[in-house]
Amino acid sequence: MTVRIRALCALALISCRSPPSARIGEARADERAPASPGVALVELFTSEGCSSCPPAEAVLQELADAGRTDGPRVFTLEFHVDYWDALGWPDRFASPQFAARQREYARSFRESGVYTPEMIVGGDEHFVGSDRVRARQSVARSIARPEALRVALNVGRRDADTLLVHYELLGALPREAFIAVAVFEPSVVVRVGAGENAGMTLHHSHVVRAFARSALRESSGAEIVRVPAALRSVDAEVVAFIQRGPGEVGAMAVLGAAQAHVPRG
Repeated sequence: MTVRIRALCALALISCRSPPSARIGEARADERAPASPGVALVELFTSEGCSSCPPAEAVLQELADAGRTDGPRVFTLEFHVDYWDALGWPDRFASPQFAARQREYARSFRESGVYTPEMIVGGDEHFVGSDRVRARQSVARSIARPEALRVALNVGRRDADTLLVHYELLGALPREAFIAVAVFEPSVVVRVGAGENAGMTLHHSHVVRAFARSALRESSGAEIVRVPAALRSVDAEVVAFIQRGPGEVGAMAVLGAAQAHVPRG
């Protein structure tokens, strides 16, 4: 099956891969008016077992760096999928939850399957993640759209392994939407010992370590997110975003987002 998928990718002239009581901390998102009219949520679905993925991860890092330098509200997340794990190198950041999220996107886009590296911008545009030009254009388009909902965050620890993420929204709530919270580690370096990237040192950025989502019913509330014990003593951050529910093509558009630091446990 892998050979057939790669052959189809070659015929299409694209690069794609597919294998077989709370203590509230002081961290608070900036509630001032955004410097730009919109936000760009950039999600990269990747794997340490995929030799085509490191260039896409480099593009993701470039987008994150540009966002910090130029001021646009760009939020980057790196989701590691698990469907490469049986091919020689189990990715310790991979999760079936993240692969399920990618498949949900595929259904929204009316795609028959998933691949790595796939980049999704704003929840409604997808392409091969190593396409630097397309990535920059997609981010620019997303930022150019007015932000439908303003998001403010307050992040604290309920206990050592659990975060309590309070949110407040400004704007009209859609009929069907979700509040999603991604907890990520800003920078990780891994020496890969087997698989397609054997011998390589990979530099990951904004690696998602925990993810939670629930139906949005009120303009304020809180999400409980369990995080790995390894995140107790390292720098970590939270991105919370509002997304339309899956359904019609392009229905998973991102309506607003914000970011905040996680207080150490």
